[in-house]
Amino acid sequence: MKMKMKPNFFWSLGSTVILTIGFLLFRYVFFDLHGMSQWTFILFVLGLIIIIAASIFSAKRILICTPLGYAIGFVLGMLFNTDSFDPGGGLLNNAWEIWTISFIMIVLASMAWELLHRKKQL
Repeated sequence: MKMKMKPNFFWSLGSTVILTIGFLLFRYVFFDLHGMSQWTFILFVLGLIIIIAASIFSAKRILICTPLGYAIGFVLGMLFNTDSFDPGGGLLNNAWEIWTISFIMIVLASMAWELLHRKKQL
C-alpha cells in the first residue's frame, strides 16, 4: 500500500526545516554579532505560527517567503543597526527592531502576493 502525501506537506516541511536552520545559525553561530538570545527564538516561533497558518490555507508563497524574511530581516538588522544610550547611560541597539519590522513586512508582502495570485486564478 502506497501512502500518498499532499505536495503542501512537503512545502510546509521544507519551509520549517529552512526556518529552523536559520534560527540555529542566527541564535548560536552568529550570536556574537547580535547578542540576542530570546528575540531570535520569539521571531522563530512567530515564523512557525505563520508557516502553520500558511499550510492550512495552502499558501505556497507565504511558505517560501517566511524563512527568507527571517534571514533577510536578520541581515538588514545587522547591516543597518545603530547604537545609542538610554537616559540611564545603558547601551541600546535597534537591530532587533529592524529585524522584526523587515520580517513582518516581507511576510505581509507575501500575503499580498498570495492574494493577488489567487484573485488572478479566479
